[in-house]
Amino acid sequence: MRRLPPGPHGLPPELVERNQRERLIAAMAEVCGERGYAKSSVAEVAKRAGVSTASFYRQFKDKRECMLASFNELFGRLLEAIEGACAAEVDVGAKGRAGVRIAATLLGDDPLTARLLSVEIVSVGTEGVRAQHEAIERLAALLRGGDEAATFDAAWAMAAAMTALVAKRTAEGRGPDATELEALTEEL
Repeated sequence: MRRLPPGPHGLPPELVERNQRERLIAAMAEVCGERGYAKSSVAEVAKRAGVSTASFYRQFKDKRECMLASFNELFGRLLEAIEGACAAEVDVGAKGRAGVRIAATLLGDDPLTARLLSVEIVSVGTEGVRAQHEAIERLAALLRGGDEAATFDAAWAMAAAMTALVAKRTAEGRGPDATELEALTEEL
């Protein structure tokens, strides 16, 4: 996300705020990916985003709120890409493979986002764990073709196992591997 020019520029305040929010979300992923949530600070996230701490606090109440917003935004983008890949497939198995392939590709290309979504979000505490669990539920519903009636089924197990594998690989300092994720989903 590009930083806006400093000083008076005549841009609508809503545009400035939206731009700052997007930069703060990206900065949270970068800082958490490099240092971890626990060692990150509001000042560091604001500096990385190129905004003042006052601007940070106009957008978010605290670091936790920024992290949860970052998780929701970044997971939403991932889910949108997975939905697009799955929509092209008719067979449930093909949907799952297409979803896994695009998730592995996107997360493999962006290890900082992968780490935020799979590892760092649980550092927020109960709210972070809940957010991750809800993300697993949404992913499972997508993999099972939109049927949200089932709770703990093969699609849920696949989504949870994928999350765990991505967390393991990012904690090891490498991104998820599409072949490995596909093999895991075939086994499940």
